[in-house]
Amino acid sequence: MTLLVEDIVKTHPSFCHIRPENILIAISHSNGSDHGVIAKLRPLRFEGSPRIYRRILHPDININGNDILYVVYFCLPRYLNHGAFEDKLATVLHELYHISPLFNGDIRRFEGKNYAHGNSKEEYNKLINMYADEYINSTCRPELSMFLESRCSDLKSRYGAVYGDMIRISRPKPLIYSRRV
Repeated sequence: MTLLVEDIVKTHPSFCHIRPENILIAISHSNGSDHGVIAKLRPLRFEGSPRIYRRILHPDININGNDILYVVYFCLPRYLNHGAFEDKLATVLHELYHISPLFNGDIRRFEGKNYAHGNSKEEYNKLINMYADEYINSTCRPELSMFLESRCSDLKSRYGAVYGDMIRISRPKPLIYSRRV
């Protein structure tokens, strides 16, 4: 998955602001149900303050000297069992598109009430599907996404296991402000 993300960033201009060394691609366990979250992006910095969001201090993560600004989770086995190849690729692009164009650890924000997807999630998904088609037609490394054609059980049968980095970010701790009287 990390190699696929790196190729998307190199190949598609809408993702060129992303620095893969500052992203952690991780897996999260999901049950075998078809319902629920299949992937999610966790920003580690926020609008207006580097590490504080809603009066909560979020942890720093540093891997090999690189500050991690985002964690992208893929929920297994649900993600790998989710629809066709195109759906899985669109999910990767969907999560990456949430990354701020400033690449500052915050999410991309749209005008209006639904700042994460814009006024129309349908339009957001159309854009993502267009980007997925553009990526498929322009990549020099199509083999990097071929694993997305398989279900989780197929990959386990073929390779013996499906594994990835797992990270549980500790629950943020509320900041306690004291007033001097």
